[in-house]
Amino acid sequence: MIEQLLKYQEVDAGLRKIETELSGSEARKKAVSAKKFLESVDDTVAKLDVKAAELAHIYDNLKKESEVLSGQREEFTGALEHAVDENGLNYLAKKADELYAKIKNLSQEAGKVAEAMQAVYKEYAGVRNNIKVAQTQYAENAKIYNDLKASKQDERSKIESELKELEKTVDAGLMERYKAKRANKIFPIVYEINTVGKSHFCGYCNMELPMTVKPKLNNGEVIECDNCGKLLFLKK
Repeated sequence: MIEQLLKYQEVDAGLRKIETELSGSEARKKAVSAKKFLESVDDTVAKLDVKAAELAHIYDNLKKESEVLSGQREEFTGALEHAVDENGLNYLAKKADELYAKIKNLSQEAGKVAEAMQAVYKEYAGVRNNIKVAQTQYAENAKIYNDLKASKQDERSKIESELKELEKTVDAGLMERYKAKRANKIFPIVYEINTVGKSHFCGYCNMELPMTVKPKLNNGEVIECDNCGKLLFLKK
């Protein structure tokens, strides 16, 4: 039973090699990176729109408040020309100075908001430029990757055909367990158990196996390592 599965895994290693070469190719990595950026553009632009709208609202409010204070300051400044007593002059002068200070602070805040708005506009421009770069990067690398994939198709088809025939010789339950591991990107999947004296160890991670599995192993059953998840067998 295990011999057929080991043979299946040996042939499957060829398919795994092709999959690893394709998934690890620089062209695929660059194409995937460009695609992710392009897919995120709408969300990025939407966030920039919200940010720009918020800053514009803040800037307008600061401008309106500054205009109101400027009007009030003009009124106090005008009143100063007609004040006659010293207390009145001091009061009006103090109020005019306070308003001037507030107007100055608002002007500084408005300047900071304006700078933030400029930063958002620059980010907009950067996104637009990056879209063009990403589109070119995706188109070029997707072609390179697809060409590489096509060049491996005959070899892949041959291996898959051989695996299909070998699968018929493997116990269905064992094959199902193997495929479940394979789907989780585990490879190799099947390992021989190492025996030292009366103790058994996983052939992959070297964890000592509990004595309770010994009857199963002696019976030719394939067990699963509790530590690494590999399928283990005891060679007779």
